[in-house]
Amino acid sequence: MAEIDLLIRGGQIVDGTGAPAFKGNVGVRDGRIAYIGVDEPDALEVIDATGRFVTPGFIDTHTHYDAQLTWDPYAAPHSLHGVTTVICGNCGFTLAPIHPASKDYLVPMFGKVEGVPLESLEEALDANWSTTAEMLNYFDGRVGVNVGFMTGHSTLRAYVMGERAVAGTPTRDEVEQMKALLRQSLGEGSLGFSSSHAETHTDHHADHVPSYYASHDELLELMSVVSEFEGTFAGYVGGVSGNPSLEDAQRLAEVSLAAKRPYSWPAIFPNSQSREKQLEKLASVDVARKMGADVRLQVMSMPTSLHMNFLTGHTLDQLPGIWPSLFALPPAERIERFKEPETRQAMERDALGAAEYFRSRLVWGNMKIANVDSPANKAFFGRMTGEIACEQGKSDFDALLDIVIEDRLATLLMPMALIDESEQAWKELVEYVRDDRGIWGGDDGGAHVDMIDSYSHGTRFLENAVRKYGFISIEEAINAFTKRPAEFMGLRDRGVLTPGACADIVVFDLETVGVGDTEFRSDLPAGGRRLYTPSRGFDYVIVNGKTIVAGGEYTGLTPGQVFRSGRDTYTKALTAEAAE
Repeated sequence: MAEIDLLIRGGQIVDGTGAPAFKGNVGVRDGRIAYIGVDEPDALEVIDATGRFVTPGFIDTHTHYDAQLTWDPYAAPHSLHGVTTVICGNCGFTLAPIHPASKDYLVPMFGKVEGVPLESLEEALDANWSTTAEMLNYFDGRVGVNVGFMTGHSTLRAYVMGERAVAGTPTRDEVEQMKALLRQSLGEGSLGFSSSHAETHTDHHADHVPSYYASHDELLELMSVVSEFEGTFAGYVGGVSGNPSLEDAQRLAEVSLAAKRPYSWPAIFPNSQSREKQLEKLASVDVARKMGADVRLQVMSMPTSLHMNFLTGHTLDQLPGIWPSLFALPPAERIERFKEPETRQAMERDALGAAEYFRSRLVWGNMKIANVDSPANKAFFGRMTGEIACEQGKSDFDALLDIVIEDRLATLLMPMALIDESEQAWKELVEYVRDDRGIWGGDDGGAHVDMIDSYSHGTRFLENAVRKYGFISIEEAINAFTKRPAEFMGLRDRGVLTPGACADIVVFDLETVGVGDTEFRSDLPAGGRRLYTPSRGFDYVIVNGKTIVAGGEYTGLTPGQVFRSGRDTYTKALTAEAAE
């Protein structure tokens, strides 16, 4: 009789602790690691990992797969990039607790603020639950990755305050109702409480989301409930579009102190052009620590990138003048308007009135054609619009719109003014990942699906920072992706390869690991479109001892664990360093 269920043989084991890699075998029994060493116990299944690295599965602490997981158990393509655990319910946007009226508001709000096609949500989102317990029970046995859900501030406001959730001030009784709902959710297994005061979070009515209107005192009262429950944590996106002032940093610290928990917020989006600003953001953590709090900045491990298109029009529809009205039109009508010389002139003119934040991105000749649909446009793939315009004797904007029209608006464009993949940029990025004031994450997986593919940031980091430039060792990189986030979130038995730990394992070839071409696919429910970036070099992705990815393909198994606070998590109190 076999001693173990699965033996991963002959790989270079990187155990997640930061210790040097060593050649050996990993044995799995009943979903947990049963053996690590040089012997080869009898096994029902054997994976030959010769020439491969064997590491813990990657842990993503900031995602928005709440809806997608109801129709896609793997959070694809995120798990193709080695991610075995995702934390949902961030930024105050969650799908429980809900009732019919609040659901009618929350679903389109989620679609707008997180950039998920509304038609996909309307067709496929299965949210026939009310409480957090019912939602967690729904996902049990239906997910391929491990998943934990927080409870959101905007969700609580919509539940209790109805239409007054937007712009309204809650009564004392309504605050108590929100606290009672949060207690119920945390008691039922929610991993914590999340909120947002970000100016960029707007709903489908062009209003700010409900949590934006909450006072700081309301936020702190709700955060204090988190401290009452074992294995919970806090999530918060402050309303800081620029760099935190001293007052901002102090308010962020107060969130940690109210919850009596460490927490992180998405803030480091690496780009060597803004190094001074990133360092100023990291300095805000020092302020929090002096107050006894523990705040970390989420660090995305690839240079800032963004995709744009004239079909969904996100970001473009926020330009002034004629732009919003054009993107309110059906695509066919929009195309006809784009053909009109006077409309093009108005678009170019009005774009000049945009805020500097947008103008810096919209250099029409500095757009890379990242993907095309029409065969007539294939020759333009990978080229710059300015170069194409020069060849054709057209203005940059005319050349761009002609390509877009030929593609029925589906052309993928990359504003190159945002992107710096120089050697220096990767070197600075490694500094942010190493900094103990940060934590790996911030990619927003599952959100803004037509604009970003940052779910691949771990893969790109391995390809560039580790393999190409050698700025960081494989051991240190894997530690940043695994043990550090597991400990920060208080996830039991995750993030390391050691006997007794849960068998979340990735087997990959560092010599070939990387990303494929980014595509604009219509593979969401109801034909909804999204960016899709496949991975290379990941041979196996294993969750709780079961293989969910083999040879780059999903196996159909759904062994993911739906986390419950206290059972699958432990309390991560404020660090001793923070309390000093």
